[in-house]
Amino acid sequence: MWYSGSWRARALTRKLRARSARSQGTAPCSLLRSSRTSALFRPVCPSPRGLLPIPTPILRTLLLSVDDEGIFRERPYQPQPPPPAPGSGHRPAPGGAPSHGFPHSPYRLPRETPASWHVQSAGPARGEGPLPGSARPAPAPRRSRRGLLFSVLAAVLVAALLGGGVYWYLSSRPVPEETADAYVAAWTSGDYSTLDQWATSSEASAFYTEVAENLGVESVEVTTGEAVVDGDTATVPFTATFTLSHSGTWTYDGELPLQRIDGQWKVDFSPAVLHPELGPGQTLARTNAWGERGRVRAADGTPVDTSDVSGSIQMIVGEVGPATAEDAAELGPAYQEGDPVGKSGIQRSQQDRLAGTPTTVIHVVDQGAPPEGEPEDAAVVGTIEGSPGQDVTLSIDMAVQQAAVDAVIGQRKATALVAVRPSTGEVLAVANVPGGFNRALEGQYAPGSTFKIISYDALLDAGMGMDATLDCAETVTVGGWPFKNAGDAAYGEQSVTEAFATSCNTALISEVVHRLDGGSLTAAAERYGFNRDLSLGVPALTPSFPTPDSDTLLAAASIGQGQILTSPLHMATIPAAVADGHWRPPVLVTDPAPAGLPDPVPVPAAEQLRTLMRAVVTDGTAKNVGFSGDVHGKTGTAEYGEYVEDEEMSAHGWFVGFEGDVAFAVLVEDGGSGAKAAAPVARRFLEGL
Repeated sequence: MWYSGSWRARALTRKLRARSARSQGTAPCSLLRSSRTSALFRPVCPSPRGLLPIPTPILRTLLLSVDDEGIFRERPYQPQPPPPAPGSGHRPAPGGAPSHGFPHSPYRLPRETPASWHVQSAGPARGEGPLPGSARPAPAPRRSRRGLLFSVLAAVLVAALLGGGVYWYLSSRPVPEETADAYVAAWTSGDYSTLDQWATSSEASAFYTEVAENLGVESVEVTTGEAVVDGDTATVPFTATFTLSHSGTWTYDGELPLQRIDGQWKVDFSPAVLHPELGPGQTLARTNAWGERGRVRAADGTPVDTSDVSGSIQMIVGEVGPATAEDAAELGPAYQEGDPVGKSGIQRSQQDRLAGTPTTVIHVVDQGAPPEGEPEDAAVVGTIEGSPGQDVTLSIDMAVQQAAVDAVIGQRKATALVAVRPSTGEVLAVANVPGGFNRALEGQYAPGSTFKIISYDALLDAGMGMDATLDCAETVTVGGWPFKNAGDAAYGEQSVTEAFATSCNTALISEVVHRLDGGSLTAAAERYGFNRDLSLGVPALTPSFPTPDSDTLLAAASIGQGQILTSPLHMATIPAAVADGHWRPPVLVTDPAPAGLPDPVPVPAAEQLRTLMRAVVTDGTAKNVGFSGDVHGKTGTAEYGEYVEDEEMSAHGWFVGFEGDVAFAVLVEDGGSGAKAAAPVARRFLEGL
């Protein structure tokens, strides 16, 4: 029997039979040629209604014969003759004589009927006997199971070949949307260097780069519509949304024109591809008009960006001035030379917030020469409305600031005072004399004995009890280096509280080299903000504590000497940590709220440290300063300069402490004793609150 693969194939053969009636012996398919198809698929057979064209090689696969032994044999197409109608008088030729074909059909049977054609009479009509001269036809031989199996397999194979071939043929055809999508993907990703491979011109990459720089493009989003194809040309509509630096978003509609060249679609590049208003040799540029600038205010809303505030606050706030060419290049395309910009301090670090966003006008200019200002005849293609600047609020408390200024006024030596709120880390006051350098934030000094707060914290954490007895000898030698007390004092056996209150160096050093190492003391220092960027929003020193790599350096570091560097701002956070029980980084800007602040660091020994610091004021080195109230503190004398044996070194004077929710640090450069130089300034400050 013949196996035609499916009912669709059988229908197709019937249609082909009818079409080829007038051209016996010719191929039953027409030839449809296309430059986009390979030679294998150029001969295409007509398809039944609703079906895709079927390539001739695939159709030939459908027309296979399967003999009774299951073997495929390719044969010329011959239709199976239908049985004769009863009573028609037509009989099969006896003895295998050739038949004369079918009534009303141009097809003729071969002279010998193939063995695989089992042609038989339909038999006599109902009620009639056997036709004269004919025997009852033998029953058709049963088809072998193997032949049936091969037929089924052939059907599956043909279906797979048919579906796969048609899918490959259709999916391999280039379409304009594919080129448009690739072009848009390169555009929106900022990968302008690859645009040329999808365009008809090698100028696309440079053009898109120039526009992005002129406008300050931060991102682009593009959505495309369906292509409209007209022969070898097509257009793809799109909507583009630009996000511009220091401005906003700008949306417009355009079209990508495409051409098919050598079977491949390309974007027909010109400036109008990017924006429909652009002509040859033109590009886009922007001009900006800035609105009213925001104000810098203290915690209570008082403007502090005026000339009548203290010099220390003016240094923090900073200045506003016309942008230089360097400023404009650093700030970006939104700025031009002469625009008002922050030059220093908060005015610079908060430039974006204080300046707001400009009203941006996008217009057409000649390529290569964006103007400094908008030309009178420039075509405007877009406008982004701006917004005025917003205020910035500092943590400065004007009452505390005034007390700090009053406390340092009249100092003959350079002095700095910083106050912070222990519960929040907010900077309440900053005062410097003389002006011109913000030593309170940027100065770098050894902390001297004020660092003993951290050293005792490390010892208590390492297991030293408050009931321990220490030995305050006149001298202790570590690594061949002698360490002494101030004034060569020697107090003998002391309690932990007494050794801290009298600031005995030798008693502390003996315990440190016995109980600690460089790593454990470094870890304690870092709990209090050493080796951490303070990120204040204005220039400020990053306090440093290099890990001591010898017992000698460990001993020196424990009393605040050696290689340690800190500032009055940072040192104010150390008594604040003892007061609150957590170290917090200093905060100067409260609105906008600071982002990314680290979690407060617990101080496990805070309660014991409070006891020690209170003893300094009541019974120790600051006993005679005359503090009133519940003041806790620590004096410090920080030697500096080159050591010369038997000569007294110069020293800065420190006093750090807290009362209630105000912590502070006072530094007097070259002041010597902290108790004599710095503590009186702290007393005046607290009295002024």
